[in-house]
Amino acid sequence: MHRAILAEIDMIDNYLSQVFKFVPAPSLVLLPDVPKFTIVEVNDAYLELVHMTRGDLIGKGFFEAFPNNPYNRVSPWNNLLEKLAADGLPNQSPVAKHILPWNRGGHNDTKYLISTNTPVRNDNGELAYILRTVTDVTEVTLARQTHSPFTSEKFLSETLQIARIGSWEADLINEVINWSDVVKEIHEVPADYEPGFMTAMEFYRTGEHRDAFMQAVQETIVSGKLFDLELIIDTRRGREKWVRVTGKAEVIEGICTRIYGVIQDIHGRKLVEQKLVQSHRQFESLVQTVDGIVWEADADTFEFIFISDQVRNILGYTPEEWLADPDFWQNHIHFDDREQAVGYCQQETRGLRNHTFDYRMWKADGSLVWIKDVVSVIREDNKAVVLRGLMVDVTEAKRLESLEHLEKVVLEMNSVKDSPLSSVLDTYVRGVEAMFPHSKCSLLGVKDKKLYSLAAPSLPFEYVEAINGREIGENAGSCGTAAFLKHQVIVSDIATDLRWENYRQLALPHNLLACWSYPIVLDDEVVATFAVYYDRIAVPGEDELKVIERIASILKVIFENRRNSELVKDVNERYEYVNMATNDAIYDWDLVDDHIEWGDGFFRLFGIETEMAQYPLSRWAERVHSGDRESVANSLEAQLADPQQHKWSIDYRFLKTDGQYAYVEEIGYIRRNRLGKAVRMIGVLRDVTKARQEQHELKLLVSVITNTNDAVLIAESDPHDISGLKILYVNAAFTRITGHLPEEVVGKSPALLKGFSPARNDFDKLQDAIYNLEPLKGTTLRYVREGEEFFISLALLPVTDARGVHTHWIAIGHDVTDRLRYIGEIEERNHKLQEIAWMQSHVIRAPLARLMGLIDLIRNYQHSDTEKTELLDHVLTSAHALDEIIRDISSKTERI
Repeated sequence: MHRAILAEIDMIDNYLSQVFKFVPAPSLVLLPDVPKFTIVEVNDAYLELVHMTRGDLIGKGFFEAFPNNPYNRVSPWNNLLEKLAADGLPNQSPVAKHILPWNRGGHNDTKYLISTNTPVRNDNGELAYILRTVTDVTEVTLARQTHSPFTSEKFLSETLQIARIGSWEADLINEVINWSDVVKEIHEVPADYEPGFMTAMEFYRTGEHRDAFMQAVQETIVSGKLFDLELIIDTRRGREKWVRVTGKAEVIEGICTRIYGVIQDIHGRKLVEQKLVQSHRQFESLVQTVDGIVWEADADTFEFIFISDQVRNILGYTPEEWLADPDFWQNHIHFDDREQAVGYCQQETRGLRNHTFDYRMWKADGSLVWIKDVVSVIREDNKAVVLRGLMVDVTEAKRLESLEHLEKVVLEMNSVKDSPLSSVLDTYVRGVEAMFPHSKCSLLGVKDKKLYSLAAPSLPFEYVEAINGREIGENAGSCGTAAFLKHQVIVSDIATDLRWENYRQLALPHNLLACWSYPIVLDDEVVATFAVYYDRIAVPGEDELKVIERIASILKVIFENRRNSELVKDVNERYEYVNMATNDAIYDWDLVDDHIEWGDGFFRLFGIETEMAQYPLSRWAERVHSGDRESVANSLEAQLADPQQHKWSIDYRFLKTDGQYAYVEEIGYIRRNRLGKAVRMIGVLRDVTKARQEQHELKLLVSVITNTNDAVLIAESDPHDISGLKILYVNAAFTRITGHLPEEVVGKSPALLKGFSPARNDFDKLQDAIYNLEPLKGTTLRYVREGEEFFISLALLPVTDARGVHTHWIAIGHDVTDRLRYIGEIEERNHKLQEIAWMQSHVIRAPLARLMGLIDLIRNYQHSDTEKTELLDHVLTSAHALDEIIRDISSKTERI
């Protein structure tokens, strides 16, 4: 934008030069800077006339440009320009001899010239420029001096016609007006036109122009004063035309008899003047409306020639102050930037290069402002002559640039793991202070409705300690009030603001005179306040408020990130502990990059080292058992292809590093993009080999429990009342033995089971075991069902959980009725056998002993026949007794 404005300014200058190129009369544009009269523009006709270049004239004083011309040192030629500058009226020099510089042929020309000086005014009527037009009358003058034939009326007429100058005469005695042919051409009337005394005046435009002409004629008639006016006429053809009319009175014996003079067509020149004024107005308007300081300076000395009024608004200086000091610019650049800025501008100027550079300048109020200076180097003959530039206030942009850099630094600091929050905040506050000269910043945390210092690097230690721990409130200084009201508080004068009534004695001794505070709010809770202190009464500008709001936003991000990072840290710690505690292999599969990131459990489960390198799906597939690979691949492909599916689970065998296959269960959760395409899957790989084995064993156990002939009862125990049992399960054998169906007993206490008589059973052992949580084995209980007696051998086992808390009882009852009956029968048989044995050992021995004694008497001793007969009778009797005993034993034995 600023370069475009400079280009527009240059375009205006170029336009003025082009206008001058079409003016046939040699012309100069001078500044009315008495006594120098600096040449600011010159047309080609003038350069051709004097055999000089633009470089010889532009920027020089008029008299300086022609040092060898004697007419510039004597009256009346040397004071015509000063006369115009004093009275503001146009004037014309008489014919003057001018010795011109050497021409191309090696000769110096002598010219006779008439110079016309015309004032050019701005909108305020002030003299802005002097237009000097030269008419070459050399030939006419030389002809008159030599009385050659060239003095003829024809030659003079042609010469005046070329110059568009005509003569006129008014015979006041005869009331006759004569116009030369040129005057008629100027008025665009026929050659035979005869002007009347009144009709001649009617050509002048009604109003100020006609009135001025009539007044000048009247004054000349009365006083004989010469008049010289530039007026507008309306020609016979109705066209507007500017003319220069001069007149002089001829007085005879005190009576004006004739007025004569010349009329010159100056319409072209006037158009140039008007365009010059218009361009000047446009330039002035452009310069004053540009949001920047337009300036011009000498390319050699860097002395400023022009400075626009915007210098007041941007820097607080007046143009007069600036232009009065040749070194004003250099002296007001910040000392840290001065050498580099001036050196760079000099270097680029010597290289004839347009350039742009930034630097800081001191304002009139002592503050600093960043300036972007866009400089154009104006050159002539390959030499820098003038510097034109535009200074723009870029303080806000520089501040935002610095703020962006500071934000990047602190956010990077805040993102570093274990970076102290105090360091981050201190760095940020110091950076903000650097952007606001003469400021002191602080950051206070809010906890339990009290303020605590987080960062205040430039505030006095005593002040920081004094406000530390202060409660927030409606009138608790700037920070306490901002925290209480949850919106910004601007205090421009601490000494008079009611919100500081109870706190100003803390701030004023440290020259803290103003304080602006902004609360940092997270989830509708104020967690901190950011404050800017000044050592002067200060009201923030709109740009400062925007910056403070942005600072508060970044602080909010820092606090949010810090809080979130703490949460993430906790989550990560939990994840790490879960990862270490579990035997599951957690994974994260990036489908876009085809990379699986495994948790530490992958190594613990399968002995496979995790790597930072790429782990594609194909590496995982290689370890899937060949018998499962196809079905697993088909299942995964189908699940990923269906946009409605978000979970995948499957069981398969997976190869471990020891060559064994583990049974695994995989569960994965699928994340999809907006188009429903799967882009990520997070899941877990669980080794269920042991679970499979345990499940198999459990099935066997369930089968055993279900099909066993022993009654099994599982009861839940109340940890607070170990005697309060509740049946959870009974098997079929329990129903077969007791006759109770599961639905009759589940949920009830075992003590309510019918058939167990306390009078016939010893329940003390059971109660002791339950109260003492001790196992009990080998207790036989008598149970009666429908009049039939059963005997149950009971084993009672307590069950505890992983914490050692007793939760259940398991009772196993074995039917020992048949065994006990068999034992009774055996015992009865044994009793009978004992009786038989006793009979064998005692009853049989008596007859057997007698028989053995009788047989011994018969064998060893001599007896009579009578004695032998008696002895044989005794033997027979003993034999019968023995036979009877044997028969009794045999009968008893048969009954066993």
